[in-house]
Amino acid sequence: MPRMSARPVRLASVGIALLAALWLAAGPTARPSWAAVPAADPDRGPAPASEAAIPPVAAPAADPAADPAPQRVFLPFLGQGALFFGGPAVPFAYGWGVFNWRAYWPANTQYPATSFNWIKVAENPKPEELCGIFRLPYRVLLRLNKADANATAAQVGEDAAAWAESVVALGGAAGPCVDAFEIGNEPNLSMTGAFGGPVNPELYADQLCAAYTAIKARRPDFVVVSAGLAPTAGLPDPTLALTDTVFLRRMLARIQATQAGDAGACFDVLGYHNYGFRAAFDADPAGPACLERSCYRGVEAAFQILHEEYGVAKRVWTTETGWTRDFFAGGCESAPWVGFFNGFQRSDQGQAAELVGALQYGRRHWQWLGGVFVFNLDYDRRNQDACQDEQGWFAVKGYAAEQALEAMPKP
Repeated sequence: MPRMSARPVRLASVGIALLAALWLAAGPTARPSWAAVPAADPDRGPAPASEAAIPPVAAPAADPAADPAPQRVFLPFLGQGALFFGGPAVPFAYGWGVFNWRAYWPANTQYPATSFNWIKVAENPKPEELCGIFRLPYRVLLRLNKADANATAAQVGEDAAAWAESVVALGGAAGPCVDAFEIGNEPNLSMTGAFGGPVNPELYADQLCAAYTAIKARRPDFVVVSAGLAPTAGLPDPTLALTDTVFLRRMLARIQATQAGDAGACFDVLGYHNYGFRAAFDADPAGPACLERSCYRGVEAAFQILHEEYGVAKRVWTTETGWTRDFFAGGCESAPWVGFFNGFQRSDQGQAAELVGALQYGRRHWQWLGGVFVFNLDYDRRNQDACQDEQGWFAVKGYAAEQALEAMPKP
């Protein structure tokens, strides 16, 4: 059996961290227009006039012990004709990106049951930790971390084959203990934890195809997700980052050229990381608050490329999205990363409203959306100072957003 990669990886998203590093290195004069420091109130303003007909999201009660305000989720509007999608049929994925996913082990439960139906595991543990008595009681999206600038397509395929074989064998009669594989992380970024070297869409496409072929050979109903792409607000320099839409077009063109004209032949689902950045969940992607797709609705451009330019009838999963809590209130005003992230923060109730609103918006407007994974549940519980990095400030566990998202209907 091929050996699986066990090298350490950074567990969290690195896209916005790369933007922070680039902006800070360039100095204040390089601040992009979307990085303007907001007014004193960091929470969202009124909804755009174009969305006036959408019922507002009810903010959760300030008291975390109180019953949450009722929430509404809308199924996609099909009045203009339904679209039909390929790939394995799975229920809509309401997912958590979890640091301590072992807290959901049935034999050692530390977190209460969740109403979400998927857990994303971003590290690559021993397969035994996901199977047998350790099988998680939810569907599992496992991110495979072999695909980067230092691996060949054959090596990525071998790694994927080993994982697929292991979770099938260890799952036994109950079936595989992993349901979906995401191949890599933010390959349009060059930093460690993403592509780990100069960005190369053609190499990544070959890696993705090798992984897809290997996984499907073991079990056709596994779901294969392409790595979530990160909006970059430009930066078309492959030694640093490649604009998400440029990367996507080149990746799809490579697959099309090597797979008999089928640009969607090597994935079941397209992955994308549409964080909120400084914008409200329903901000117009053509507006000034969403420069180069740096907002939640920026993902709309990715689907347009996929479906309209390349004719691929596949769904999109938001494999990471989120807004931060108020790190100023948490005493991090002098942290080195604050210069970039100032403006991302919301009050606890504001974070809840944005996340609930984001899921509502996607379910109502995007029939091509197959799932949303909130980043993150619990990265503030890592063994480190709260101001060491921004990751923990996206966490929702124990805050208003967790309560609101758990209470939200999930059709």
